[in-house]
Amino acid sequence: MGLVKRFYQSNRHVKLAIILAPMLAIGAYILTGIYLDERIENRPLADKPLKLQPDCHLLSDVCELLHREIAVNIAVEDKEGKTLLYLSASTPVKGVLAAFADTPPQAMFNRGDPKKWVLPVTQDISAGSQLRLVISGEKKRYFAEIPVTD
Repeated sequence: MGLVKRFYQSNRHVKLAIILAPMLAIGAYILTGIYLDERIENRPLADKPLKLQPDCHLLSDVCELLHREIAVNIAVEDKEGKTLLYLSASTPVKGVLAAFADTPPQAMFNRGDPKKWVLPVTQDISAGSQLRLVISGEKKRYFAEIPVTD
């Protein structure tokens, strides 16, 4: 009770400082976080990991990869005896590299839209191997490793 009485007996400048100090501290904490987050995100050619969404079965279904700035869908399809890897992005990308298992990376081909890419796969894709992707955007590169499952 003594603190409350002392608060009311102090002059208005002290009262104002006691009320505003916590709000200013919280505001400074939030603004510093926003400033540092923007500096980290706007670094040129920063490599960003894409997060694989659960329940991804690359050989039988579409897999979705997410990051704050981009969403990517990947699917493997057999057409007329050929195996094709399809990639669809939510934002235009400059290029895509894909590699299965320990093979060297291959550049995917644009399907007329900078958001849609395709790659004819020459090697056999087996369950248990990995698909490695590198997607090049305007100022950022995204990468992912996707386990191949049925």
